[in-house]
Amino acid sequence: MKPYYYYLLLIVLFIGSCNNNEKTGQKGQVVVCSYGGSYQEAQRKAFFEPFEKETGIKVIEANWSGEYAKIKAMVSAKNVQWDLVTSAEASDVIRGANDGILEKLDFSKMDKSTFLPGALSDYSQGIDYFSTALAYRTDVFKNDNYPKNWKDFWDLKKYPGKRSLRKDPRTTLEIALLADGVDMKSLYPLDLGRAFKSLDKIKNNIVWWTTGSQPVEFLSSKEVTMSSVFNGRVWAAVKKDHLPLQVEWNQGILDLDRWIIPKGAKNLENAMKLIEYSSRPEVQDRMLQYINYGPTIKKAYDHLSQQERVILPTSPENYSKQVLFDGGWWAKNEQKVLEQWNEWLLK
Repeated sequence: MKPYYYYLLLIVLFIGSCNNNEKTGQKGQVVVCSYGGSYQEAQRKAFFEPFEKETGIKVIEANWSGEYAKIKAMVSAKNVQWDLVTSAEASDVIRGANDGILEKLDFSKMDKSTFLPGALSDYSQGIDYFSTALAYRTDVFKNDNYPKNWKDFWDLKKYPGKRSLRKDPRTTLEIALLADGVDMKSLYPLDLGRAFKSLDKIKNNIVWWTTGSQPVEFLSSKEVTMSSVFNGRVWAAVKKDHLPLQVEWNQGILDLDRWIIPKGAKNLENAMKLIEYSSRPEVQDRMLQYINYGPTIKKAYDHLSQQERVILPTSPENYSKQVLFDGGWWAKNEQKVLEQWNEWLLK
């Protein structure tokens, strides 16, 4: 075969391959990292699979436990493996922006006025609202004899047995102060000395959890009878596995799950497309079929029934009982607090 015809054949094969990719909808990929368990399963069904079907963009999933250092190391090494990350920590977004390891998000294709207050920042977009709340077994605590606040959670005489808290100072120190009688409106700045003294009272009765799925696992196995927990995990377990669990909204710590994009993400454009897709009201409503976290889009609430609203942390009935997590305070004080936290754990 003469070289001319050889190169012509290569061109024809290349064009045919491109056309075939267009026909089959193959338009690249996006690597999404989230928290696993029932939460990521909900994202998969509500966001990832429908997005992939509509756009032809392949969604590849990864997991993490919220370790800020992982993203920082990836960016520093210029070896960014994730394109889009779910982060539950406002302090990480602020630090990431200050450290220059996050991409600034492009909201030009979205109407920012449709979002609830606080859902957007230059470097993050709120996916949903969640609460770190008190959960307990209803077969152990029956009728009106159940823990109604964190003070009750600390009451080892009235409610004996093991209980579980997050092995992280974020929200755990807030909970310790609320248990010690600090008013929600006066929670910040955190009184660290008082918080650690409060934790000392129940330290020997704590089973620590490090991932969002563990509190439900501990409650399910009866290793503990009550736990701090991301509220949506409880509802998912009740719905799917019919576990005898309940959430107490009183004194919950309200926060956001957020989309962030690591600096240097290989599929930045596709990551933004997935963010835009997950911001549609009907898509956020779809998420509620799988987990009861509150939408960040105002219109997503328009078609919800009263029954659907009462299981959401952002419904009027539940919102007023909770306190907003202060990510700004944590961003300024986290390093100092972590040092004290690690020292306290070793005592």
